[in-house]
Amino acid sequence: MHTHLFIALSAVIVLYETPLYAQTEVPVEIVSYSLRESVGGSVVVVGEVRNTHSNPLCFVQIDIEYLDEKGNPLGVDRFTAKDAGTMAVDQVMASRGVIPPGETSPFERVRDMSKVKGKVRSCKLTAKGLRLKESNAMATITNVNTSSEGGGFRITGTFSATGKAPCKNPVAIAAGYDRNGKIQVVSTFSLTNDGTFRGTPLRQVDAGKSQVFNFLLRNETGTVTSVKVFPSFECD
Repeated sequence: MHTHLFIALSAVIVLYETPLYAQTEVPVEIVSYSLRESVGGSVVVVGEVRNTHSNPLCFVQIDIEYLDEKGNPLGVDRFTAKDAGTMAVDQVMASRGVIPPGETSPFERVRDMSKVKGKVRSCKLTAKGLRLKESNAMATITNVNTSSEGGGFRITGTFSATGKAPCKNPVAIAAGYDRNGKIQVVSTFSLTNDGTFRGTPLRQVDAGKSQVFNFLLRNETGTVTSVKVFPSFECD
């Protein structure tokens, strides 16, 4: 019995010594955001957060409070009948799984307007994330090329795993900025073995390895004047 208790306690100690569980929740800076109504009748909140901390961040969550014309908060219906009820705030995760110190991540929330309890005129945002002790996985995006295509932008580039560990579920994220430097549209592409949507999804890019990508960012608002591409992968 004592042996079993010792094993159980040892497992708990190991669990909480890992970087993921040893860290604390911290506030995250919201750089900018925009709110608009889509043609399909959804409210779209899109923007960017920045890691101002000295450690990497993961699981960055943005809380969105929708407001009416008088600045009063509007509730939001939950997604399913099983979770019936109204939430005070909507939520979305940052597009990047890990945000290195000093870097930014796009985010985008598309919410069915019929799920909001009133007419949305504005919103208030706050963000928080988990500060990691370190991240053994790191990535860079290089050789980026953008060209106009069908009113949008064809984007090609190279995702490279530059850390000590593989980048699991690797993703390239394209953000389209307007002339004022605000993100207007976001598109994500899960990497594949041939770099296109026709390929087989990659579970990881091994440390020291690279993978090319090729995908389209649609200029849905017609206001995009520049594009930036970010690497993303699972928090290790």
